[in-house]
Amino acid sequence: MRKDIAVIGLGTFGYELAVQLSKDGHNVMAIDIDEKKINDIKDKVTVAIEADVTDKDVLKRIEIDKFDEIIFGMSSALESIILSITLMKKMNVKHIIGKANTRIQKEILLKIGADDVILPEISTAIRLAEKLTNPGILEKFKVDKVNTLMEVQVPASFHHKSLRELDLRRKHGLNVVMRKQSDRMEVISDPDLKFNENDIVFVIGNEAKIKKTFLI
Repeated sequence: MRKDIAVIGLGTFGYELAVQLSKDGHNVMAIDIDEKKINDIKDKVTVAIEADVTDKDVLKRIEIDKFDEIIFGMSSALESIILSITLMKKMNVKHIIGKANTRIQKEILLKIGADDVILPEISTAIRLAEKLTNPGILEKFKVDKVNTLMEVQVPASFHHKSLRELDLRRKHGLNVVMRKQSDRMEVISDPDLKFNENDIVFVIGNEAKIKKTFLI
């Protein structure tokens, strides 16, 4: 769904985020106090403005409360971020996503009103560690408190066997929902479909059980 998104702070993270969101079809306003950064991005987003988001009048003038998402691409100027989020909450903005360097900073931003806070460096470190430890896991997404969707390589022990033979749902409570071969994706509806070498599948279920079952 096309959204109106404001990205505040155009360091490496904020810049790349704003550009990608614009490529994905969203209306993106990029905001920074550095004129050079605004000039660098102005042709890649819907609109780019040089502005101080700690100024209440500025926030009113750019109608920050009309945006679907406010995303802070900066994390170093903590005092300015706190002031800006505080002002925005008083203006009843819809949804604020903060960026933090530490877990303590994350807790602070959540307490003052941020709806969500990301820790990109910590998240990247965790993903890299898991990739090195479990190279068979290509991607994962937490669906809820119980289930995880994981993109995994099919182990050799599964080659030339079907879902009916493996009986993963009954044995392990796992649902294999899609298969990827090269660049082709298909929803698995036939329980007699057999897995081949180099197959990649998307599995939903308990993360520990997925790892135990597929990383063998």
